[in-house]
Amino acid sequence: MLADALSATGCFDVKIMCKRLAGNYAEYSFHMLEQIREIRRSDVLIVDGYCIVNSLFKHPRKLKVIQMWHALAAIKQFGWQTVGKADGSSEKVAKLMKMHRGYDYVLSSSDITAKYFCEGFRTGRDHVVKLGLPRIDYILSNNPEEKNEILRRHPKLQENRGHIMLYVPTFRKGRTVDAESLANEATAAGYTVVVKLHPLDKTELEPQDNVIVDTEFNSYAWLKVADVIVSDYSSYVVEASLTDKPLYLYTYDKEEYMGGTGLNVNFAEEPIAKYEFRSAKDLVEDARAGEYDYKALRAFRNRYIDIDTDNCTGQIVKFIEGITAR
Repeated sequence: MLADALSATGCFDVKIMCKRLAGNYAEYSFHMLEQIREIRRSDVLIVDGYCIVNSLFKHPRKLKVIQMWHALAAIKQFGWQTVGKADGSSEKVAKLMKMHRGYDYVLSSSDITAKYFCEGFRTGRDHVVKLGLPRIDYILSNNPEEKNEILRRHPKLQENRGHIMLYVPTFRKGRTVDAESLANEATAAGYTVVVKLHPLDKTELEPQDNVIVDTEFNSYAWLKVADVIVSDYSSYVVEASLTDKPLYLYTYDKEEYMGGTGLNVNFAEEPIAKYEFRSAKDLVEDARAGEYDYKALRAFRNRYIDIDTDNCTGQIVKFIEGITAR
């Protein structure tokens, strides 16, 4: 979305370079050489994660580097916040790889998240720019074609409209997700359950009636179909709050997760604390009751999205135009 908007101005030649390391170090090395060549030609570099070439090597003075992190919030700890922890990098490796060094600007959707981004990236608050991500535009957009395509591919959803529960758990390093407990309770209560696992998650789920384990559509597209949304320590909970649909937090392994990765946000202290559940049965029973506190949901959303959400993509384009005109 951002690439299209930048190209549409007629002022930018946009090149997207996306490639997974995936264990093929030789092939990725050639990709890095190509990255270096393109970076030297560029005025702006936008990254949405840790970029080896950006952090390890010097780049031209004219280059402006924007970290457009791939999460709208920082519910769980990341980057330098997790160095030395069970699920984080060692301090030796982090320093050797100059982890998250070299950002001129970091985009953040709230003051609260800005604090966590400064810690995770080890950067100053003066580098943070209050702007949302293009995905906000995508989530808020009315796209009936995409919704209708999902319903066409999954007719059982059409049969159970009003009772579709979407479960989007975060990644658990070295551990599988317990999706079966929630799926069993929810299907017994009359829900059709859609499970959308993290791309890195290798959890294998046993086939069940009224359970869809999707690998085709993105997790934000599913928001347009879901009636009830369930997640946990992912920034997806903030993104999902934009839909104004009932949001639940299934945190059955909270202590274990806090010990391995760590959390920035304690849901027990948030406006939606009443919707955090360790028990799948209790969560489903509350959802079935149908008495959701939307005021609490909106209060939570406003804490983590305190920016103008009108045309976030266009706002980023204007920002980039501004920094390249200097």
